[in-house]
Amino acid sequence: MPIERVFLGWDRPGLSLTVDYLAGRFATDEAFDLGEVLVVVPGGRAGRRLLERLVERSDADRRPLCPPRITTLRWLPELLYVPKQPFAEALAQQLAWVEALRRTPAKRLARLVAQVPEQQDLAGWLSLGEMLGRLHRELAAEAMDFEAVVDCGRRMQGFHEEQRWAALSGLQRDYLATLDRLGLWDRQTARLFAVRQGECRADGPIVLVGTVDLNRLQRMMLEQVADRVSALVFAPDTMADRFDELGCLRPEAWQQPPEGIRDEQIEVVQGPADQASAVVRAIAALDGRYAADEITVGVPDGRIVPYVVQRLRQCGLATRHGVGEPLACTGPYRLLAAVVDYLGQPRFSSFAALVRHPAVEQWLGRQDVRGDWLSQLDRYHTDHLPYRLGGHWLERTEAYAELRVAHEAVEALLRPLSGDPRPLAEWGWAIVDLLVAVYGESPLCPDEPAGRVILAACERIHAALDEHRTVHQELTPSVVGADAIRLALRAAAAETIAAPAEPEAIELVGWLELPLDDAPVLIVTGMNEGIVPAGLGADLFLPNQMRRALGIEDNDRRFARDAYALSALACCEGHLKLIAARRSADGDPLLPSRLLLMSDPQTTARRVRRLFAREELGATAGLSSSAYAGNEGDSPIFAAQKLGQSPVAGSLAAGRAESGFKIPEPLESVEPVESMRVTEFRDYLACPYRYYLRHRLKLAGLEDRAEELDGRAFGSLAHEVLGEFGRGPAANSTDAEETALALDAALARVLKKVYGSKPRSSIRIQAEQLRARLRRFAQWQAARAEQGWRIERVEQGPPAEQATLDVDGRAIGLRGRIDRIDVNEVTGERIVLDYKTSDRVEPPERSHRKKSAWVDLQLPLYRHLARALGIEGPVALGYIALSKDVSRIGLLQAEWSEAELEDADETARQVVRDIRGGKFWPPADTPPAFCEEFSAICQDGRFGAARVEDDDELEEAAP
Repeated sequence: MPIERVFLGWDRPGLSLTVDYLAGRFATDEAFDLGEVLVVVPGGRAGRRLLERLVERSDADRRPLCPPRITTLRWLPELLYVPKQPFAEALAQQLAWVEALRRTPAKRLARLVAQVPEQQDLAGWLSLGEMLGRLHRELAAEAMDFEAVVDCGRRMQGFHEEQRWAALSGLQRDYLATLDRLGLWDRQTARLFAVRQGECRADGPIVLVGTVDLNRLQRMMLEQVADRVSALVFAPDTMADRFDELGCLRPEAWQQPPEGIRDEQIEVVQGPADQASAVVRAIAALDGRYAADEITVGVPDGRIVPYVVQRLRQCGLATRHGVGEPLACTGPYRLLAAVVDYLGQPRFSSFAALVRHPAVEQWLGRQDVRGDWLSQLDRYHTDHLPYRLGGHWLERTEAYAELRVAHEAVEALLRPLSGDPRPLAEWGWAIVDLLVAVYGESPLCPDEPAGRVILAACERIHAALDEHRTVHQELTPSVVGADAIRLALRAAAAETIAAPAEPEAIELVGWLELPLDDAPVLIVTGMNEGIVPAGLGADLFLPNQMRRALGIEDNDRRFARDAYALSALACCEGHLKLIAARRSADGDPLLPSRLLLMSDPQTTARRVRRLFAREELGATAGLSSSAYAGNEGDSPIFAAQKLGQSPVAGSLAAGRAESGFKIPEPLESVEPVESMRVTEFRDYLACPYRYYLRHRLKLAGLEDRAEELDGRAFGSLAHEVLGEFGRGPAANSTDAEETALALDAALARVLKKVYGSKPRSSIRIQAEQLRARLRRFAQWQAARAEQGWRIERVEQGPPAEQATLDVDGRAIGLRGRIDRIDVNEVTGERIVLDYKTSDRVEPPERSHRKKSAWVDLQLPLYRHLARALGIEGPVALGYIALSKDVSRIGLLQAEWSEAELEDADETARQVVRDIRGGKFWPPADTPPAFCEEFSAICQDGRFGAARVEDDDELEEAAP
């Protein structure tokens, strides 16, 4: 007897039609008895909602409900047969694949992968095993093994993968033999065995609800109980020829245009944030006619979810993402992932990531780790770029005392997870103890969102650790602590933590759940090619041509599934909005879904023209006649609406013409300025506001992301080497080779002192680059010594109270350290010199002045420092260029007249006057190249940044 197909139409929601069918078939005047009925739905959300609708129907009819057993396609097979052996859990299956792979000769493995993992590389073997496991499960679901691919390939022209699949087939047999030897059963193989032995049974009616895409194994099992099965198909009976005998889609019949899509239902916007704004506009346009639980937002592309959630919450609307939060995004998972990274390779970067985990930072506070150890961490990295922490600290430890205490505390916390390999099951309690130590003292309330997520994540991880103890001893590997954690994380990574039920929340639902959603309002985002319809993409083992030959899921089958789903949505009563984007979150161009364009020639031409029309700035491009299409710079405002009892807070705005962040103005009172470094004047002349941030508020950027010396650190290394050389016995040698050897020795000593005996490879490369510059400098220095010049002073600067500049009768102290002062023993001339290590060094005249205006006062102000050091009379000024082009290494002497130098002093006096007067506003429009750390505060490069107006401009503009 064939399976009964029941066509219910698609003008009403599928769940409503299902409830009517079940009531008509199984309800009596006395009861609504579904106790013996097995209802099969495509996804879990549809099952939960179906049960709710059945309860509502039972209450409305005043008939007691005996609910059916509701399951999904994933779990249906085990309800149709009785397995004869216990199933191997997921971890046991992974380890069985690993065992089969490790026993396979390297020559045969080379047919599968280009690089075979090392024998002790458990993570590598697991990744390879997971890949084969996925392939095995997909083919077994279609009632095939790897040998079936070999047979199919022999019948195909141009098939060159026979040896690879033969090797895979041998691996599969070894894997199954391993489980069989241990008395365990692979779930997919058990299902196939039950089908081949005719063991499938059903005790009561089976109702398939909208299951239009069954795999071959599910079909074969249902065919064995066909007399018990009814397939509910949500489509008109006039379309019966487009469905097969099980109510599944015939892919070839669904390649034509989807039914019922109207132009006004489609809108195209720019990017993800614009899609979220379009959702808000669509809700606002409902005029409060629907409650929040009557609105569903479809999110085929999960990357859009954060944008939609944020925008709806800004409007005071609660949301619930049915998929829930991925376990891999929770705090406990991220903590263990950071621990794995640190235990595997205790690098500085992995330590920094670990201690920046909020739970670890709080735990350190409970361990009485005081002080600003996090800033010390960044400073230590900035100064020394260490590859790892601990052992030999590269500077006096009192400078990093709190950091050292934090490091020792973390090492003690992780010590139980270190050591030699042990059987997998023995690591479980050490991992649990780590979680208890970090989270155990924090109050975690399951009724609060944060506490609920942490508790749920810890429970899932604990369950994964429990599975470690149940693995058969023959499969249990001996691993280090990091690998034990990694295995637990692999087992839990795909899980999610469901959001709590919120009756007043707008549901966010994935694409495959939408055809059975019964909300009267449906707003679908992500209607783009590659998302709807989704493509399988490139497959290493099963390309689309092979899939088509095997008769398993291919791109045609996926297209048919999505075309049917869109038709069902479009033909159902209710409000439907379809939103596509022009660009992804990464800025990559996107195409609208071809499902939106497939229609009669006239409609297709009209849609193509409008969908790809050039969008005007400030306007929303779309096909809906009600969509906003304002003029450039307009910001449409929609009045606050009510969604049931949930008001939309404030107004719903499509966007802003400029940023809502205002640059904070300087405080009225600042600490009096008694002295300044000579380099500060450049900062003020470039931008008074950024000068205020850096020198008055003492703001500075610290980070731990650098992996090589930046320009400042490279210059500091060169200065320290040249300073040590200048104080040494070879400083005034006329022998270039002796000078070069002295510089080499100084470079080696400074490198070891600052960056350790084993610096990063990037630092060693940069040191060699500096060495090349120093060798050319040695030739210049020796030649200069032959001319009678000797180094008189190195890295000297007077106290600020001795070097002053009179400003309106009130002295300002000048601070600084001169790199070197040379004296000519023949003429008595002196020159003040500053080392410059930029790739391209400009002459002093160009670096200090732009269009005759002073932009830097460092060299002119050095005159005052030299005078305070006891050097009387005029001194020359200049740079020693140590540029990337070694042919340009040498002296760049300034040629300023005395009048120009006096003008520089007057410019310095004016700077001091402005600083004393508190003139730090507004910020310069063009940000200086050396102030990147303040770019966020000053909104540098931000499109639509708020315009800053000078107070003087406002006064001039006032009537």
